Amino acid sequence: MKYFDNDNMQKAATSFDNDEWKAAAYYKAKDYQKAYDLFKNDNSATGLYNQGNALTQLGKYKEAIDAYEQAIQKRSDFEDAKSNLEIAKELEKQKKDQNQNQNGDGDSDNQDQKDQKDQKDQKDQKDQKDQKDQKDQKDQKDQKDQKDQKDQKDQKDQQDQQDQQRAKYSEQDRKKEFDENQADKALAMIDDDPGLLLRNKFARDYQRMSGGRGEN
Repeated sequence: MKYFDNDNMQKAATSFDNDEWKAAAYYKAKDYQKAYDLFKNDNSATGLYNQGNALTQLGKYKEAIDAYEQAIQKRSDFEDAKSNLEIAKELEKQKKDQNQNQNGDGDSDNQDQKDQKDQKDQKDQKDQKDQKDQKDQKDQKDQKDQKDQKDQKDQKDQQDQQDQQRAKYSEQDRKKEFDENQADKALAMIDDDPGLLLRNKFARDYQRMSGGRGEN
């Protein structure tokens, strides 16, 4: 009893043999679970009232409301039980409201996460489209470059063929010109005086004839 008087409630609780005194000591020591475990052995109106008080301190408001209501049923003029019943109901209501707000915040967080995911998906789709557009543009440019290179090669091949053809014609022209020059030189060596040609012929004939008489 001296521990109880000195507010040493834990030691007081262990020193008592009476459950009611032990429960009261645990309750004052704020060990509400041990207090409730002992209070629930008493099903009188007072015992149910004490159970309701311990359950309220543990945050178990629904069970506390049930305990207070049972206490009031057993004693209809139990004003303390009625007062604490209203307190327990208000605390339960606040707890529900808080849970709903938390759920609402959870829904809001889920919506925010969904919105963020949607934005990321849209960005990823846009990035993929941009990459595809860039690849298409590059492919088109590569095809154009290849076509330009082919056109340039074809033009060069045509130019080379034309140059070779012109070179061939130039060589033929030079040969033809050479042949014509050679013919002109050969013709220039021939005397174009018919009279001289005839005199030379007569001289040769005369020499042959003269030579023939001498031998005779």
